[in-house]
Amino acid sequence: MAHLFLVFNLYLGEAAAVATTNATSSGRQEGWVSSPNGRGTFDIIWGSLLTIFLCTWTSLHLNIPSLHEKYLHRWFRKLRWMVQAIMAPEFIVGFATGQKVEARRSVEMWKNSGYSEWTMRHGFYANMGGFVLQPRDSQPFPVNSKQLHYLVTRDYTPFPTTTAKEIWDKSKQDRFQKALTLLQTGWFVLQCLGRAIQHLPVTTLELATFGFVFCTFASYYQWSDKPLDVESHTIIEIQKSTKEILIEAGNMPNASKPYSQTPLDFVDDQSPSWLTEIQPHLRFKMGPRERPLPRFTNDKFPVIGASPDAIFLFIVILAYCCIHFIAWNFDFPTHVERIIWRVGCITIVATTFIFLACETYQDGHRVGRWQRWYLIIFPKNPVHLARVSTMEKKRREMEFIPFWEIVIMSPVTIMYTVARTYIVVEVFVSLRSLPSGAFDSVQWSNFIPHF
Repeated sequence: MAHLFLVFNLYLGEAAAVATTNATSSGRQEGWVSSPNGRGTFDIIWGSLLTIFLCTWTSLHLNIPSLHEKYLHRWFRKLRWMVQAIMAPEFIVGFATGQKVEARRSVEMWKNSGYSEWTMRHGFYANMGGFVLQPRDSQPFPVNSKQLHYLVTRDYTPFPTTTAKEIWDKSKQDRFQKALTLLQTGWFVLQCLGRAIQHLPVTTLELATFGFVFCTFASYYQWSDKPLDVESHTIIEIQKSTKEILIEAGNMPNASKPYSQTPLDFVDDQSPSWLTEIQPHLRFKMGPRERPLPRFTNDKFPVIGASPDAIFLFIVILAYCCIHFIAWNFDFPTHVERIIWRVGCITIVATTFIFLACETYQDGHRVGRWQRWYLIIFPKNPVHLARVSTMEKKRREMEFIPFWEIVIMSPVTIMYTVARTYIVVEVFVSLRSLPSGAFDSVQWSNFIPHF
């Protein structure tokens, strides 16, 4: 990926050498602006793109690939997630938050079973596909923390001896890479703050990049215990066959039904996932087609529930959406572009609130929150207890993503995508005509006390 930026650098350098600048009477600079005495168009584009690249490519903590997956496949998957991070960085924070919540739940689950050695790193490592089960009668497949807990507590396999330090040794955390990212993002934020203090115009591209930096730090925080770019697995061999495990599961729900992801779906079916469930329903041919799944997909929608992390996620998403409102009165090339930008900002906030409202309501059903609140509000008499029992039965039978949510979220998703696409395009299109002050550099000497 670095060589692409080098080529882009050379191309922009050649363009800057031959471009001309047209200054208008209204104090705007039209076209490409060179940088003999201040900063030019190239400086704005290069600084923003480099920051966006570092914020997306280096911050993605994807799940472990399958055992025999080629490097090219892994590279394209990360590239695809990089594009998704550019289009909707707040959703990456959502995935990171959900994974952190599930890792914390796994620590509580193992601790309640007497295994205090299980840490957050173990939870992340297991849920990203680090532990691979090798039964006697089938090909290996990954098991998450719930499935591994089921196997250990029923004596199919001993507690894994892999320590938190050994898990972290598998991580490809490059200190130089992280230092470069922090240095570039820190310098970028410092420049934006300096321009704001000195009342110098900030471009919409720089404002959007500032939003990426904000979401990147939030993702880094939520993924602080998740290993980065792990490629090796921990193989767990058992003498039992999957058929014997299913038979011994007895009357556990769904144990007798055909599995859709792995033979241990009756413990946890990894629902819902865009690649393995929603896309096949929409007749899209993407995602792992092998069964059992050779790897865990990165797009599982975890149940966050009512927790401090849910509040953190809500604040981050709301703050990121509101960052775009800073450009409400920016000097756009045309009045129409400013109006569309404002409509896009309102659309993003509105659709995000609708999405969060639907997910909060559905999370309450998935974890039985509404039933618990019902019993708190109303007396526990036979009538109310019978109603809660009926609600619980319907909850178990309902689909993870019901039809009504699909009907509501389909137009909401389209509206969000259109608004977000316009903003991504506009931040580059608006560079064709900028206020003259946008090319003035920050006078750092003004911040240094002197006599």
